[in-house]
Amino acid sequence: MRRSYMFTNRRHPYIGIMSAILGAIALVSLGYGIVSSYLLSGDVPMGFGAGCALATLYALVGWFMGVMAVRLPDSFHISGIIGIVLNSVSLIISAFLLWIPV
Repeated sequence: MRRSYMFTNRRHPYIGIMSAILGAIALVSLGYGIVSSYLLSGDVPMGFGAGCALATLYALVGWFMGVMAVRLPDSFHISGIIGIVLNSVSLIISAFLLWIPV
């Protein structure tokens, strides 16, 4: 069996990796806030709301970083695409939480 190697100048952009990391942090933060709110029967401290607002800010910044990473020439786009997907899911969850009537 013959193995072949592909040599290329393409790199994984750091901005795309950071976008994926911010998306993961935002999803974990939102998930923790939602689960904790459910377990405490809605009687949660104000810090949980601030944490979810900060997660939304992370998701916005991460989404823009992912878009910039995908637009870079001569780079692998997988980390940027993963970042865009994770941050989009976080933003959809945040929008749904804001839409829920009190």
